[in-house]
Amino acid sequence: MKKLVLTILLIGSFSISNAQFLNFGIKGGINGNENGKMRIDFEEFEEKLKSHQEPGYHFGVFSEIKIPIFYIRPELVYTHTESSYKLDGDSADLSINKIDVPILVGIKILGFGRIFAGPSFQYIIDSDLDVDDLKEINSDDFGTNVQIGVGLELGRIGADIRWEQGLSDLEAEYKSKFDSNDKVRVDTSPQQVIFSVYYKFK
Repeated sequence: MKKLVLTILLIGSFSISNAQFLNFGIKGGINGNENGKMRIDFEEFEEKLKSHQEPGYHFGVFSEIKIPIFYIRPELVYTHTESSYKLDGDSADLSINKIDVPILVGIKILGFGRIFAGPSFQYIIDSDLDVDDLKEINSDDFGTNVQIGVGLELGRIGADIRWEQGLSDLEAEYKSKFDSNDKVRVDTSPQQVIFSVYYKFK
């Protein structure tokens, strides 16, 4: 069902790509991500660790539907995020690969500036916590986020910076390879700053 919803969103976003009032292009950039807390629940140890921001990257395609005064911009983006958790000098890194589908509404300012906001739907392809003695047993993969940002555009080239906050309660659960009662749960809802550059073909 989740994959069906994502497919419908993608088809709806890009089905009018040949329309005269629409631009399309490619984009890419870097992102700094923080997830929620990590909860360690071992037999004789219990701890909550805060996520630390680490750099990631993204790339994808977009279309831009021009409407008087404002525009609608659906995107299809592959995103890789990193975040880290530290305890007593040791560090555990969480990496997530996902597909993002932002549907943004914006307005242009003075011909070259723009502000925008909208929902972003994500599908987590995979996640990995680099702790040797743990294996993933369960994870949420579909969620809804919100994005808000500002940008500049000169001709066909543009850049924007945006903030994204997760709205869904998402979690990945891992258990020890040696004791099934020892578990680690990670809040995988994103909170990130995203910097992108893009080029329009039309």
